[in-house]
Amino acid sequence: MTKTDIVNLIHHVLAEKMAAPYVSAFSPYARLNEDLYLDSVMVLQLLLHLELDHGFVIPDEALAKEDFETVDTLANLLARLENTTTAIETSVEFDDIKVHCFVSCVCEIIKKSELVDHRPFYFGVWDADIVVTDDSRISYHSATINHDFFIDWYKRIYGVTIHRWYDSALSKEANVRRLLSLLDNKMPERNIMVMLDMYLLPERENKFNANPFPHYVMLETTEEPETWLMLDPDYRWEGELPKARILEAIRSPHAVGGYYFDSSDIVPSTHTAIKAYFTTCIKLDTNPMTDAVRTIIRHHVDGHQGLQLSQLAEALKELPVLSIRKYAYEHGFAFFWRAMDLDDDEFERWCDVIGKLVETYKIIQYRAMKLAVTADEDLARDIFQLLDEQDQREFKIKQHLYAVFQTWCATWEKTSIGNVSLSPAEA
Repeated sequence: MTKTDIVNLIHHVLAEKMAAPYVSAFSPYARLNEDLYLDSVMVLQLLLHLELDHGFVIPDEALAKEDFETVDTLANLLARLENTTTAIETSVEFDDIKVHCFVSCVCEIIKKSELVDHRPFYFGVWDADIVVTDDSRISYHSATINHDFFIDWYKRIYGVTIHRWYDSALSKEANVRRLLSLLDNKMPERNIMVMLDMYLLPERENKFNANPFPHYVMLETTEEPETWLMLDPDYRWEGELPKARILEAIRSPHAVGGYYFDSSDIVPSTHTAIKAYFTTCIKLDTNPMTDAVRTIIRHHVDGHQGLQLSQLAEALKELPVLSIRKYAYEHGFAFFWRAMDLDDDEFERWCDVIGKLVETYKIIQYRAMKLAVTADEDLARDIFQLLDEQDQREFKIKQHLYAVFQTWCATWEKTSIGNVSLSPAEA
């Protein structure tokens, strides 16, 4: 099959099999995410069609790659897969960590302060709350999730009070008026957060394109009354957008929340507070996300409460939004590494282990999507084996991080109570 044939085949799958809504923008150089609005799950669906319907063999290494930028680069990858059995070199982006929009927003002022370090606050992210719905679907967002845990520890670690200005008891328009008043009377040290529906801002690029996509950003006015400055620390983006477009996204019924906080309140963190926060966050005997994914797959395989195996792909659709939270471990390692001036090469090796943890969730999701179509029992066994390996991998990350934490405590307390003993090569 020539590369032109592959490009035509990609168009056929998008148009005929997936009914992709933006296929009219298709060209060899169309960007999958920004032009065709394919989120990471839709890209996996595209690969699944190409594998099951057209005979391409998609190896795990290909799933881990992040170079599905355009139709052309995808066609190049598929052409190589057709013509070579050489293993695909894995490429991982460690410099673009997007893990939790609420935490990223409140950490923005911490990053700019010379008094404090933002990285300890990410201790609470790697096992942050997730939602499993009554019909066994995993979700990153729910009206039942509040951020009181982070608000409480933000005050204890950095001395800053996060004020909730959004009142769910009021109408949307009443809350919009509150926001407008806050922005009009904003002091230089004040930071104003609001939840909006990113799906309604298609000019913003993101890799998920979920609908809806509730997401926290920060806002400021500009000299132009009809233009606002939007800061999105989680996606490391800032820019001016029309005020009306932002307000439309805020008025979405799926966007409910808003806070403000003042950078002038920041005080130096104490070792005692960081120690207490780490001890609260580290869960050495459980991995909630892997447990949740295992339960969801088991329920669909067993037909729990009438669930159909064909529903499994949809049940795990939001897994990519959640799995990237595991990159928060990098912040934990980086904090202790910097504090104790440890070996950079070992830090990088543990980052590789964390990257493998995140990549494997993508492999699990792809195989689960294939399982939903094929009902292959061998595939189900492979997935549960991968989940067991995920547990072992994450427990070793936690054990090593905890050992480093103990050494940090010992250094701080000027006693000898712990040593780092686990090699990353063992993970």
